[in-house]
Amino acid sequence: MKHLPKNLIAGLTGLIIAILPNIILAEDEAASSSAQSSAGAAGDAASKTAIGGVSAGTIAAVVAIAAAAAAISDSGSGGGMITPDPDPDPDPDPDPDPVPTDPVIEVYETVVVVDVAGTATSTQPGATATRTTGATATRTTGATATRTTGATATRTTGATATRTTGATATRTTGATATATLTNGGPATVVSAIETYEVEETYDVVETYDVVEEYDVEETYDVEEVYTTTVTVPAVAASTATATATATREAN
Repeated sequence: MKHLPKNLIAGLTGLIIAILPNIILAEDEAASSSAQSSAGAAGDAASKTAIGGVSAGTIAAVVAIAAAAAAISDSGSGGGMITPDPDPDPDPDPDPDPVPTDPVIEVYETVVVVDVAGTATSTQPGATATRTTGATATRTTGATATRTTGATATRTTGATATRTTGATATRTTGATATATLTNGGPATVVSAIETYEVEETYDVVETYDVVEEYDVEETYDVEEVYTTTVTVPAVAASTATATATATREAN
């Protein structure tokens, strides 16, 4: 069955070889007749378009027959021809692609170098504080005290006393006595009389220093409240490292 196309091609080739001389001869005769009736060499050159006197039409016919034979051989169908056996089965497909899996993500630490800018020396306000101004002042403390004024005064003490006035007086004592008359008369009983210094009762008076009460004052240093100044030293430029976490796909 497989040799049938080859045999068909061989038969067609032999047929072409058998009829080709007749075709060439007919072409030559037609060319000679056409050349005699032509006006010149230009007509003769136009009638012959192939080497050896074979025209382009003859070559085209041969090529068409060969192409038809090749087409019949390649198609394997038509004109009652037996269908050739199919080609053997192709090689099986290679292994299918593996099923993709999710990538493995890992967490790792990375070190970043950070530039630390330098700063110049500067000042800034600080906390508040107090300091003495060198002056003094007085203020009351809220307490009181007493002090002598340098003057004196008298006052009764609430007690009484007696004292002689420097005068004298007489008084009966309550006793009796017998008096004999100087003229020889009878004796007479008389009350006894005495002479005494006159006394008086008086309020006791004392002399004292006059005292006054006053507010206690103190002398203190005058203070003022001021804002301190903080000096920030200069810092040279430097670098520092910092760690951070990141993720990446593991190989």
